[in-house]
Amino acid sequence: MANNLNHLLGAYRQLQRDKQDSVLATIIETFGSTYQKAGARMLITQTGELVGLLGGGCFERDLVEQAASVFATGHAKTLFYDMRSGEDAIWGLGLGCNGAVRVLLQLLSAEQDFSPLNLLVEAAETQSHGVLVTVFDSTNADFPAGRSQLLQAALVDEQPILPSAPFPFATAALQTALQQKPRIETHLLDGQDIKAFYDPVQPPWQLLIFGAGADAIPLVNCAKSLGWRVTLVDHRPAHIKPERFPLADQLLHLTPEQVAAQLDLNRFNAIMMMTHNVEYDQRYLQAIVHCRVPFVGLLGPAHRKQRLLQSLGDDAELISERVFGPVGLDIGAQTPEEIALSIVAGINAQLNGRSGLQLGNDVVSLQHACSH
Repeated sequence: MANNLNHLLGAYRQLQRDKQDSVLATIIETFGSTYQKAGARMLITQTGELVGLLGGGCFERDLVEQAASVFATGHAKTLFYDMRSGEDAIWGLGLGCNGAVRVLLQLLSAEQDFSPLNLLVEAAETQSHGVLVTVFDSTNADFPAGRSQLLQAALVDEQPILPSAPFPFATAALQTALQQKPRIETHLLDGQDIKAFYDPVQPPWQLLIFGAGADAIPLVNCAKSLGWRVTLVDHRPAHIKPERFPLADQLLHLTPEQVAAQLDLNRFNAIMMMTHNVEYDQRYLQAIVHCRVPFVGLLGPAHRKQRLLQSLGDDAELISERVFGPVGLDIGAQTPEEIALSIVAGINAQLNGRSGLQLGNDVVSLQHACSH
């Protein structure tokens, strides 16, 4: 879970203001082609309003009806929607994906600060790694269905390591869960079965932009719409103004020579060079050459990228495989907004290890066609 919580951050603040209980719907398991994958979440209010989407409209109406009993009893419940049948009775409900999903409904109580949503929000805001463990089926009274625990990881040699678990049944599975995708595990504790959903929690992606020109504005806005954290750096103080970039998380007036001392570069997932000045791009590139950021984007044609890399001398081999220029996916972008979309899409594809091709033309991605 990295960037799929963005739509719930504002909702959590609204819940705090209204102090009204809500229900959290979480996909904990999927089979076949589905609109969302395990770890996707949606809020259901007491008036039946939805924040987020799990099934593309396939089963949301039923989830609202099922949530009524959770509001009434406070007890969590798990539902299974199988959309793989071709029977008219199924398609008559509007179930359009050819897959199946298991969904957990949990009460978010105002008295408990809407846990576990508050734990996820705190992890996102503090850039924390960890695993959210949620019991969804249990015969053990000490660990009932709906109980969650967020286990935050400490960084050891840049690798997140989890401490011992308050859930005694979870210890052996935690470190494996931290490194993998969401998963379900079945445990036996004191002769009783406990089924738990393990959801890795990762910080939102962080984007560092060098250059605060007009074309950086739609890039910041596009990245923020996905829940990314954005830091903007420029050597010109007049360009670093909050009124120009109200959504940016951090605005810094730094020369290239100040960057390494002022920023922990390795916390970023991607860097964009867009000073529109070859000299300053070269100097900023020199400042980051020893960092481990997996994506560095350059504006302009391929020969400009080669010129900038050559200016690094022998240091070019430290970063050349992580430099992308011209940056972005080929979507025919012309306007600043389209270019921003191309850049963000390219970063997203690269960090996810995906091709960036049309799903219908990419054989590897066909199985994920309903997951985006």
